[in-house]
Amino acid sequence: MYLKTIIRHSVPIVLSATIGCGITYYICSERYSSMSLASEERIAELHKKEQEDAVRQRISEQMEDIANQQKALSDQQREIAEEQSQRADKEKVLAQEARKDAEKSAQEAREMYIEANNQKIIAEDERQNALKQRQEALKNKATADTLYYCSLSRVLAQNAISQKSLGNGDLAALLSYASWQYNKQYGGDNYQQDVFNALLSTSKNASLEIDKLKSNIRGITKAGKVSNTANANGKKATVAERYVAVSDYGEIALLTPKFKKDGTVDKYGMKTIYSNKNYVFRDIQSDGKNRCYVLDAKGRIVCQSFNSSQRTELQLQQECKNWEHLLRKKDGTLIAVSRNNIAWINADCNKILHTEIIEENISEAGLYEGSLLLFTQDSKTIAFNGYKRANESSLRLPGKEVVTAYRFLRDNKLQLVGTASGKVYVFKEKGKLLTTLVGHTGRITHLEGRSTQIFSASYDKNISMWDVRDTKSLITPIDIPFKHWPLCFSIDPEQDQLCVGLGDGRIYSVVVSMTRNATDIYNTINREFTTDELRHFFGKNVSYKTFKK
Repeated sequence: MYLKTIIRHSVPIVLSATIGCGITYYICSERYSSMSLASEERIAELHKKEQEDAVRQRISEQMEDIANQQKALSDQQREIAEEQSQRADKEKVLAQEARKDAEKSAQEAREMYIEANNQKIIAEDERQNALKQRQEALKNKATADTLYYCSLSRVLAQNAISQKSLGNGDLAALLSYASWQYNKQYGGDNYQQDVFNALLSTSKNASLEIDKLKSNIRGITKAGKVSNTANANGKKATVAERYVAVSDYGEIALLTPKFKKDGTVDKYGMKTIYSNKNYVFRDIQSDGKNRCYVLDAKGRIVCQSFNSSQRTELQLQQECKNWEHLLRKKDGTLIAVSRNNIAWINADCNKILHTEIIEENISEAGLYEGSLLLFTQDSKTIAFNGYKRANESSLRLPGKEVVTAYRFLRDNKLQLVGTASGKVYVFKEKGKLLTTLVGHTGRITHLEGRSTQIFSASYDKNISMWDVRDTKSLITPIDIPFKHWPLCFSIDPEQDQLCVGLGDGRIYSVVVSMTRNATDIYNTINREFTTDELRHFFGKNVSYKTFKK
């Protein structure tokens, strides 16, 4: 019973245990399968990991080898770096020493540069002083040479005149040309008196007698320009003045220039276009083209044509017989002046426009900017504006001087006043005295001017040239001598030439250009100085140059 009971009770338990074991087995089997699968995966994973670890181990070993190699290389590089550092330290020390040496050398170089610069400055100062001394020496030499050769030129000029008087024309020409050359080369006066006279006396064309009228030449004036034709070489045509002259023997002469090939005037041809001994001509004016107006001492005016025998005459006051001056204004109006009378005549010379009687005795008359100026014997100056007498004139002469010649120069506004004493006063505008020219010993007969040159004629038988550029220094004239009184003259600025009328009736042409006269002489030179002539006229130490053409 008990066994049945045990069996009865054990069967469910066994069944339960069997079912439980089955379930457990199933579960365990499943778990084993699962664990087996997981184990395999684990083993595979461990195997893979082992492989990876082996790879890493190999990589690690390789990296360690590389690291060791790098460490060995690094140690080697460190050793090299230490050696380089040691070498750099040595080089640094050497560089510092070299720098110190360089600084020392630089300092020495600076000191040497400063010293060299000081030496350079001293040397430059010495060079400048030497150059200054050399320039001073050259200047002194040039001054000495200038003084010597200018002096030599004057001596040669004086010898030229002496040789000319002895009849040695060729030698005189050589001497005068050499004189001009030295004077020109060494800056002598352009119008040095001795050189000018030597050229004037030795040039065959410098001073030529044109012709001779029967009595005193009382007036010369320009009658219009004449032109020469251009020559075959195509040079430009030149011009020269034609002149008309009158004498106190009733003669009117026309002077016409004839040209050389070089365009300068060779000579003048003279033609008498009117002659009447019953006339005493005193003065002349010209229209510069076709006709002239001539004043007779008895108050007759002759209007004469240059190109024909046509003439007209006009009689002024019959009772007056001392007419002296004839003036022509810009508008053509003529003004005749006697000792005590004035007459204004129209341009056609056929009508008297106005007359005036002057109580004072008139010594000279002239025109200033259209106004009539009269100078009296008692040193007064009277001015007329038109027909009306002015209260006073701005022109005041120093001292009691009798005026015998007057000229107003329009180009430079100068008034020239010549006196009986031989003095020439030069006034600027408004009557301010510029300078007094002293040199003539006789009465002034005529005055002309161009630019800064003034020409004065005198009874001392000279025409003087004055240069008034520098009025503060002594003004020394160039004298052109004549054998008789030069009573009148006219200037041809184109030809640097004067046409001069003398008291004996002769008419001269005078070239006042030194260059032109020197050129004329040069064209005639046909020999050189001989050895004896050189020794005599130049001396031993003179640098001689040839003058042969």
